[in-house]
Amino acid sequence: MAGRKPLPTHLKLVKGTARPHRLNKAEPKPVVATPEPPDHLDDAAKAKFTEMAELLAGHGVMTELDTHALARYVVIWRRWLEAEQEVKRRGPVVKTSNDNIIQNPFLAVANKCLAQMAQIESEFGLTPSSRSRIRMAEPAETSDPFEEFLNRGRKA
Repeated sequence: MAGRKPLPTHLKLVKGTARPHRLNKAEPKPVVATPEPPDHLDDAAKAKFTEMAELLAGHGVMTELDTHALARYVVIWRRWLEAEQEVKRRGPVVKTSNDNIIQNPFLAVANKCLAQMAQIESEFGLTPSSRSRIRMAEPAETSDPFEEFLNRGRKA
C-alpha cells in the first residue's frame, strides 16, 4: 500500500511543519490562473470547466498545470449527468428480456462516476474533509506596474 502523498512546500510552511532539510528546492511553483477549457469538451462540459476553474482560481487552487485534472473531472461529471438521466427515465431497476429484474446498469455507471468525482474533488479541496487538511493559498499578486500605480496607498 502506498504511503501518504507529500505535502507541497507552501502547506508545510502554513502548518508549521516545514524542516529546511526536507523541503524540495526544485518544487514547481505554478501561478494561479484560469485556463481555457480543452477543445475536446462539449459545450456543457466547457461551461462547467470554466465555472469550476474560476471558482478554484478564486481560492488560489487552480493553475495551468491543473487543466487536465479538471478536464477529467468535467468529463466524468458529464457522464454522471447522462447516467442519472437514464436512471430517472428507466428507474433504479429494469426488467431484462427474460423477465428478470436487475439493477439498472446506468445506476452502476452513475455510482462509479460519483466515486471518481469524489476522488478528484478531494484533490482540489472541494470536500469538507479535504478542506480541513488544506489551506488554500491567496491568489497571486499581480505584477502589472500600471495596476500597482492605480492601487498605491490602498494596502489594507
